[in-house]
Amino acid sequence: MKSNAGVVSYDTVTSIERENIVMMALLRVLQEEGGKVEKKAARNLLPQGDELITPDVLWRERISKKTGDSYRPFDFTINYTAQRLRLFDCLESSRGKFFVLTEKGLSLDLNAITADEIRAATEGAIKEISIANKKKKQAQVVVESTPDVKPVIEEDESESSDFDETTESWREQLKFQLRQMAPSKFEIFCRELVRKMGAKIDDEIGLQLSQDHGIDGYAYMVNDQFRTTRVAIQAKRYNNQVGDKYIRDFRGSIQNGTDYGILITTDYFSSAAVKEAKDPAKSTPITLLDIDDVVDLVEKYQLFVKKVETYALGDFYYE
Repeated sequence: MKSNAGVVSYDTVTSIERENIVMMALLRVLQEEGGKVEKKAARNLLPQGDELITPDVLWRERISKKTGDSYRPFDFTINYTAQRLRLFDCLESSRGKFFVLTEKGLSLDLNAITADEIRAATEGAIKEISIANKKKKQAQVVVESTPDVKPVIEEDESESSDFDETTESWREQLKFQLRQMAPSKFEIFCRELVRKMGAKIDDEIGLQLSQDHGIDGYAYMVNDQFRTTRVAIQAKRYNNQVGDKYIRDFRGSIQNGTDYGILITTDYFSSAAVKEAKDPAKSTPITLLDIDDVVDLVEKYQLFVKKVETYALGDFYYE
């Protein structure tokens, strides 16, 4: 859709203007899709909501001046945007996998309201939350800590709101470590993840370290009805978005007699890749697990992680 923002390029405007562009595009996409869309799918649909939001804008990476780590600036933009919409009562306050519009969000006339009006209506709440968060972070008492943990990746020189709605720091740290992990260690991680998922690795073929620093192999899954399925598994340490070509190549390498495939990546899949994986005309369905899914599984199975308890001082101490 042609942009209503009155600008030529997403890259030539301030971060606040970028948030405004994304805000209206996200509302537009969610309304068109019926009000509930998986967050990753909504992200890929944003170019349909505003032509200024190109795929490059969604997935480009930068190197943090503070930490030297890579990060995606758009992650911050969409998080700030979603928080604004929640405070405006357009988006449900959920940290699940879906963006869900409220009744107000579904019925909102996007031709009768601007992003600046939404910002103005939520600015007071944003500032209050930001101030409270800063005070609590400064006074946070850590009861147990994990050594050698890299600092949270932060956006460089951001003009955006100070409100921190990013994912928990350990999740971002885990993503970074997986992307930088040595091939042999990544193989160990994938083997353990597959086992935790309930797969029994094929004794003869097993999971082998591939030439491109991933793993390839076969395993067996047994469901609650004791039905056994044979699964082809491929895990790759990609540092860029995975396209449909990789799905076709994986499917083409799968042996006969395999029920389905699982492709694990340390990045994200393009919309074309998701479509290719689900294509009913193809003989072998492919289950896709991107970096967010991997982190969810690590949390679910407590794989090489441990909970750390912390305390934060209440408002009483600041009044």
